[in-house]
Amino acid sequence: MPLLVKVEEAFVARGRGVLVEPRFAPAAIVTGTFDVTLRFPDGTERATTASMETSHMRGALVPWAMLRLPEMSVDDVPAGTEIWTT
Repeated sequence: MPLLVKVEEAFVARGRGVLVEPRFAPAAIVTGTFDVTLRFPDGTERATTASMETSHMRGALVPWAMLRLPEMSVDDVPAGTEIWTT
């Protein structure tokens, strides 16, 4: 179960749920939703789903992605939360 990202900030953007930062360069682009586990700073965990929002760059730059958590709100995802694939 690899770590995808450690949340620095969660914010509302167009669409359902929240986007989380930091953005990252994924090893592979995943389409659709997939299962993840949130590990909160207090040690508790919660299962949910995520999707990748990608930006395609021109040239030699690697595309970057951000994670969208469609079932969560900003208050549900504090800074320091780790997002793991399941």
